[in-house]
Amino acid sequence: MVGVRTVLKWFAFYLLVFLFFMFSSGLDFVVHKVLYGYGLRFSYDWASIYWNFYGCIYLVFSISVGLVYWLGSGKSRKDIKVAFGLFLSVYMLFLGGFADILWFVFWNGGLPSGEVVWWWSPWFGVFGFWNSFLQLFLLGLVSVSLVLLWIWILRS
Repeated sequence: MVGVRTVLKWFAFYLLVFLFFMFSSGLDFVVHKVLYGYGLRFSYDWASIYWNFYGCIYLVFSISVGLVYWLGSGKSRKDIKVAFGLFLSVYMLFLGGFADILWFVFWNGGLPSGEVVWWWSPWFGVFGFWNSFLQLFLLGLVSVSLVLLWIWILRS
């Protein structure tokens, strides 16, 4: 049986990860929405550098989450799996576009219609087309994959 302390720790962990995604998407909102009101002009020259740093921040955060768990654990084989699962979960949510969904829902007032092409998404570059429906579908696939990963981790 899982204790109340364990449940509270996991709740706090999930809340902090959610807040990280929420506030980083808020920072992205400032860069890609608010600053245009102050004269910022879009350019791939600065945007590509910004997007690379943004991705690196999520990579480092993902590694930190897994590493902090592993350092505080008993370092068993299962602890290594949990640490890797935490790393993979956070980074896959980023790659699955969770931050983009939060950007629109919490900072921009809702997802754009299906006719709006998400040209900034890396998946647009891969497939030549990307919209809100495909982004939600991808995030759903990532979420289902992560649930299956965690079922495997916790059962082994």
